Amino acid sequence: MQKANKSKWAEHTFHLYVKERLIRKQFHRVLYRADDLPTPGLMLATHGSWWDGMILFHLDQTVLRHDPYVMIDQQGLERFPFFTRLGGFSIDRSSFGEIKQSLQYAKERLADGSSVWMFPQGEERHQEERPLQLSSGATHLAKTARSISLFSFYYSFGHEQQPDVYIRTRTITLPATRASEQLRYLTDAMTRLYDDVRTDAVEERVESYCILTTRKEPLPVKTEQWLRAIRT
Repeated sequence: MQKANKSKWAEHTFHLYVKERLIRKQFHRVLYRADDLPTPGLMLATHGSWWDGMILFHLDQTVLRHDPYVMIDQQGLERFPFFTRLGGFSIDRSSFGEIKQSLQYAKERLADGSSVWMFPQGEERHQEERPLQLSSGATHLAKTARSISLFSFYYSFGHEQQPDVYIRTRTITLPATRASEQLRYLTDAMTRLYDDVRTDAVEERVESYCILTTRKEPLPVKTEQWLRAIRT
């Protein structure tokens, strides 16, 4: 497996790029709601879009500041080896031995007091797909984590040309039961959170969210400026 090789300079520089050149260009708002305060530990997130990793990185750099490690698919890390500088480490799901090494590395980071991010769906799945299919590795790590926080993202087009991103998080405690029952409990908890953040987006409950990021200038403003210029 490929281990992380974190760099504060790389994290700071890449976050400026992500925030200014990607997020503020592509999204109208990034909205965040914490049902419970996430503390360093195991972070399990839904994975409905390519953007999830970037949004989670932005959230950590802006609010959480947990200095996390991120479990990334082996092929993805081979394509973007720079992510090791941001805390990325690999998992090769085609090899049982590699999976064991990656899970052990994650357990060591948790034992050190670091946060470990994981997308337990394993791959991008449409945000409306149900039921959720989660890997058992999440419950394996949960047994040694001091805390477990769930994150759900929902991408929603509203009244602007660019979509909003709703982020909602809550903490859970797994029951002291068999692994299969723990996985079922985790799946139900993540599904409820996913459905809750979707309801927030549909009903536009923005008053319960804080705004992390907005566009520098909404696109409709630019459009109106261009139209006025053409008329004159």
